Amino acid sequence: MMTVISDTLHTLCDIISGIRSGIYVEGPGDILLDVNTAHNNLHISGDLKTATRTQEKKKNRPETAERFQDYQVMSSRRFTSGRHYWDVEGSRSERWRVGMCYPSIDRRGRQSYIGDNNKSWSLMRNNNEYSVIHDSNEIQLRDNISSDGVRICLDYEAGELSFYELCDPIRHLHTFTTTFTEPLHAALCIFSPLFRCGSICLRICS
Repeated sequence: MMTVISDTLHTLCDIISGIRSGIYVEGPGDILLDVNTAHNNLHISGDLKTATRTQEKKKNRPETAERFQDYQVMSSRRFTSGRHYWDVEGSRSERWRVGMCYPSIDRRGRQSYIGDNNKSWSLMRNNNEYSVIHDSNEIQLRDNISSDGVRICLDYEAGELSFYELCDPIRHLHTFTTTFTEPLHAALCIFSPLFRCGSICLRICS
């Protein structure tokens, strides 16, 4: 089904009232990264909340069909209903993607990147430019984004996936509107160059 892009403005009051009324009933503490899906050059922290790109390959990880062959990882938890939100913070990383994907997403090749297929949706940072991507259709975000933190809000039944900049006040960036047909997992991707490895991470904030 063709995804319809919604340009509806979401304000700070929308988010605050939603959280207070229990609309977004789950928080970031419920999102843990699944090591079994992580690329072998992504180190996953002990608390399963931070992905760091490194030059050291994790040789003790089994090669399984669910493991990404590019620098990505997805959450162990999946969502099939309800309204949820969580926050992600980048650390010195100039190229990354955050978003959600179906479990049936490809695990290798260019078509496996979140946003570059019809099974995932993402917000991408490329140096100082930001865009949203679904099914390889990229929309540039014109407004400047100064914060390293973003909030991701899911309303499964409404078919809405929204991205916000974590600034003061919080600012809506974009909403995808569609009909979800599979469970959804949170997903992270780190593109930054190898020479900066070791200091590059994405963290799901508590």
